[in-house]
Amino acid sequence: MIDMFLYDDDEAAQVQFVGFVGEESRYDLMLVQTNRHFGKTIVLNMQTNKFGIIGTDDLAEEGYTAYILGVNEAEGEELNAFLAEKIQ
Repeated sequence: MIDMFLYDDDEAAQVQFVGFVGEESRYDLMLVQTNRHFGKTIVLNMQTNKFGIIGTDDLAEEGYTAYILGVNEAEGEELNAFLAEKIQ
């Protein structure tokens, strides 16, 4: 039995499913925007089952997108360029 809940919140969310083909690979992403993560977006790579909470500061960090979404460096750069347009 559960002794104590840490949290159990309902949150309105904007969810966007995006599939596209770049020069490096095909991508299937789910972008979830809520007020919960300080304006950052939850990005799920549906091909690798990896996700990250990504904001503009994270996009500026070299290699972060590739690492967190489970892709190689070239794919990470391509995803970074795409997400820079989506994440404000």
